[in-house]
Amino acid sequence: MALKRKGILLSFTVFAMFFGAGNLIFPAFLAFQAGENIVPAFIGFAITAIGFPVLSLLAAEKAGSLSALAGKVSKLFSLLFTVAIHLAIGPCLAIPRTSSTSFEMLKAAFSFEGLASSIIFSALFFLAAAIIALHPEKLSKRLGRILAPILILLIIILFAGTICIDLNSTSALDEWASSPFSTGFKEGYQTMDAVAGLAFGSVLIINIQALGIKKEDEMKEGVKAAIGGGIFLLFIYALLAVIGMKANAFAPDAKTGADILSAAAWWISPTVGRYLIAAIFLIACFNTAVGLLSSCGEYFSSIAPRISRNKWIAIFAIVSAVIANAGLSSIIAISSPVLELLYPAAITLILLAFLPGQVERHLTYILAVSVSLISSLLAMLNIPLPLSAYGFGWLLPTITAGIIGFVLDNKKPVHR
Repeated sequence: MALKRKGILLSFTVFAMFFGAGNLIFPAFLAFQAGENIVPAFIGFAITAIGFPVLSLLAAEKAGSLSALAGKVSKLFSLLFTVAIHLAIGPCLAIPRTSSTSFEMLKAAFSFEGLASSIIFSALFFLAAAIIALHPEKLSKRLGRILAPILILLIIILFAGTICIDLNSTSALDEWASSPFSTGFKEGYQTMDAVAGLAFGSVLIINIQALGIKKEDEMKEGVKAAIGGGIFLLFIYALLAVIGMKANAFAPDAKTGADILSAAAWWISPTVGRYLIAAIFLIACFNTAVGLLSSCGEYFSSIAPRISRNKWIAIFAIVSAVIANAGLSSIIAISSPVLELLYPAAITLILLAFLPGQVERHLTYILAVSVSLISSLLAMLNIPLPLSAYGFGWLLPTITAGIIGFVLDNKKPVHR
């Protein structure tokens, strides 16, 4: 297989792992709510939902792993933070959400009802996801070569079905009217992709090696795959946002992005549309579930090797199936405060990974990351900080702490 073709395959794989439940739900609803302020809202959303995930993949690859990156703060922090990250993107929040979202859409398409249907679906969903996740080195062939192209094609079909509807710029709603950029920025939090990208780095490397790419080309191909995956995300987000901008024509009372996409599919064809939207959600969520199970299995088997990777994957699949039956709205309600606490520290680590120079900037990491965690906790407790009204209460204290640490690090003697 030519190197260029391998790169495209890896880009599809990155897209497949990232593009899951929240990625479908939020862009269309963002555009619907932002109305005339769609441009700043979409830019803010793209930074956290595309830019930071791409950078997080590159940061983890550059450092060698998430543990190595977080270890620049301290060994204890590395353990606690990476465990928290993998639990957040794993069985506690993100993985169950993939099943819950899929079931919500299939329920509407096939008239599934009751707890029994939800239990059966989640059991089958995670059984299939776990079977594929047991072989992370084959994700580029199973997700990248097959499922990701099918998913993109289905979304293009959904978009094409609404192309004749005129764009209608409506008034922005609520906070989208006063602060569209920061609201879009915060909305990107819910995709969890910036956090997930830190963990996906190991799986990406496994697939790069499985494709027979030379050791000296691994970093270069990893960069290409991350950027390529980001381009696919941007393309699909734009299509979903355009559908959301047209939602007044077919879903004027929509309460969620799922409502908008379901109504769009129904508008195209009441019969075919419901199967189309169900397939889109199922494939998107399934891809992400596989990627997350693989990443979590890899990590926990590295810190607790007495339990094999395959056993960890089975454990996480079972736990996720149980939690998934708490319902989609319950999972998102729980995920918000966890994300508010983890995201600033994750973003800080991602940006610090690209500091220039070869000298280990230990104090920079310690001060910046510690202050980001403290600031985000204060913001969660509604203690006012600069920019907290815009959702960025952690930003200025973290930048200040990072600058202080950077200056102190540069005053220390350099040992070569």
